[in-house]
Amino acid sequence: MEAFFDVVLGRIADPSVPSGCLIAQSATQSQTLKEENSLQVRGLLDVQRQRVRAALADSSADARTLDELATFVVAVNQSLAVLSRAGTSDAELRSVARLACTTVADTLARTASKDVTQN
Repeated sequence: MEAFFDVVLGRIADPSVPSGCLIAQSATQSQTLKEENSLQVRGLLDVQRQRVRAALADSSADARTLDELATFVVAVNQSLAVLSRAGTSDAELRSVARLACTTVADTLARTASKDVTQN
């Protein structure tokens, strides 16, 4: 998870990459987008969620927990792009990413611990 956020933050800090995320920029315009464009934005978010979900699939967590964590990680990822555009410092962005990693790790550890206790 940390490597994922390192890549995200690296892209945010890279001046050769356009400011902000296409998904975040498009979502803020969603009321004025054509329906097909809105569906495309939702589809891109779903692809991100599916990739994160697949990365977490090796854990012993149940499907609901994995789905929730995948949605959480995508939400944090998109929030980093928005916070960046609002001028949030790199240190603050990294703090958000670190807390997200801790939250995911703690949730997975609690799930594993619960599984051991129940068996």
